[in-house]
Amino acid sequence: MASPTDPENQPDAPVSDRRTLKKARLLEQIATAAGALFQAGGYMAVTMEQIAAAAEVSKRTLYKYFPVKEAILAHLLEGELARDLANPGFQLDLDAPFRANVSALLVESAGWCERHPDYLLPYIRYKFASFEPNAQTDGKGDLVQTWSLLIAAAQQRGELDPSPPAEQLAIYFHYLYLGALMRWITDRRLDLKQEFTTVVRLFVDGARAPGRQ
Repeated sequence: MASPTDPENQPDAPVSDRRTLKKARLLEQIATAAGALFQAGGYMAVTMEQIAAAAEVSKRTLYKYFPVKEAILAHLLEGELARDLANPGFQLDLDAPFRANVSALLVESAGWCERHPDYLLPYIRYKFASFEPNAQTDGKGDLVQTWSLLIAAAQQRGELDPSPPAEQLAIYFHYLYLGALMRWITDRRLDLKQEFTTVVRLFVDGARAPGRQ
């Protein structure tokens, strides 16, 4: 239920705020309905028509916000990841070394990924195909922005080479992260945590500031 303090219920709130909130709730409504269908029938068997019916929206509205089923899956999974990362029991320390910080986050991510193995392959394929480095995000649960914050802090401390922009290095690191996930998905004998450890070692050793031991 909407709170009386929500912009949608405040006549004086800017129209843009009310529209943003209304859109966010609609997206969650669609994602929640899709998630229930995915759980019940399996991701591959669910159609966009079924999602529209379950979410009680027209197909036109559904396709306006989610042009393909994979986009709904991405919204659903990234929303859950955002909630996990916002858990009070998990906090990043920007004063801690980059390796320790990013390794702790990847341990959390590994556990999350291991709970969603059936969804990860279509999700990662979609992210590779649709990745837009200049896209604007709200920062909530967005891993690229999280990598960027950690990298920028490490650059300020002299751990990582300050020459490339943190945002550029974050994109490189994110592709290493997705690559490790792809390896694990296609060969489940691999240890995902070890794959992530290799990614961190490769990135840090390759991006360490010149002359630093």
